[in-house]
Amino acid sequence: MENRIDRLTAVHVDLAVNVSFAFGLEEGVKSAQELGIDPQVVQRVLIQGGPRRVTPSVKPELSPRNEQRIQHTGG
Repeated sequence: MENRIDRLTAVHVDLAVNVSFAFGLEEGVKSAQELGIDPQVVQRVLIQGGPRRVTPSVKPELSPRNEQRIQHTGG
């Protein structure tokens, strides 16, 4: 399986997966259909729980753990 280059479709799939987790498989599938996600993707990802394509993106740099942090003073 190749990496996904269409980020909008990846976001739509993420949304459908989240809808499925929150409201059930039926609602997730409906959401995916309304968003125009390919039925094969719906079958593989939502119904079968299969693999997702990786969306290439810039990874955020993690800050070092020993970095000083701003102290909250309240108020």
